[in-house]
Amino acid sequence: MNQDKTIEILMATYNGEKYISEQINSIIKQTYKNWKLLIRDDGSKDKTLEILKEYEKKDKRINILRDTKGNLGFVKNFEELLRNSSEEFVMFSDQDDYWLENKIELYINELIKLSEIERKNPLLLHSNSFICDENLNIKKKEFVNSKVARQYEESSYFFAYIVQGSTALVNKRLIDIGLPFLRNVTLHDRYFHLLSEFFGRRIFINKSLLKYRQHSNNKIGAKSSIIKKVLKKRYFEQSDRELILEIKEKYKGKIEKEKIGLINKYLEMTDGNRNRIIRFIKSFKFKMVIKKRIFILFKG
Repeated sequence: MNQDKTIEILMATYNGEKYISEQINSIIKQTYKNWKLLIRDDGSKDKTLEILKEYEKKDKRINILRDTKGNLGFVKNFEELLRNSSEEFVMFSDQDDYWLENKIELYINELIKLSEIERKNPLLLHSNSFICDENLNIKKKEFVNSKVARQYEESSYFFAYIVQGSTALVNKRLIDIGLPFLRNVTLHDRYFHLLSEFFGRRIFINKSLLKYRQHSNNKIGAKSSIIKKVLKKRYFEQSDRELILEIKEKYKGKIEKEKIGLINKYLEMTDGNRNRIIRFIKSFKFKMVIKKRIFILFKG
């Protein structure tokens, strides 16, 4: 792999004037310089677009996606960006975080370790992050428990919410599978996490490479009700269940038999119409399967 491969960064913005300059400046300061930033603003009412235009004038690597589609919402905004992406490898960026200066460089190093075939197959890379207050003071050193994430490495544990969108890199093959977005997609990062587990490979970089800012205007944050539900009750999140079911139906015959087995167990366990006792038994059996796979993983 060429070490000066262009990495495309996608940023969806909306009313982000307060923090967006810090985020873009952190991208500009990256030690790896061969990147380009594609931004789509979703109809901001503040000065976000004015700020973006100034950056576009100053740096030829920064471009604003202009269209007449108006406000699409957070998920559809990212879908539109993906439709207009052109590079083999794409990274997601929020509008209010701060990237450590070696973030892209370390991702490139991970890609270089892979064979050409591995880089061509559906692929997702992600890292950890620092959870910070609105002034970027670190409150917690890990967004995802690194021990848990390492256990799930190289395994189809799709039920664990361990991929944070602002740390994700996806390749074109995975993007092609994901477009157009399915009806039940509520979080673009969760969607690509599932696709990588079902059709390709997910690689976890066990380092915190961005500062994830918590503030009152976060669309989705570590303290939000959505994330709390996913982290604490991730097996039983109804919207997540519906998305997994939709993926299974759309790609029937294309998902490996072993993974279909795990999906079916998950769907049985999370079926709200089934008797609670039956669901508990199914849950217990499912967890035994998980423990067995973890044992095999470490034994191997």
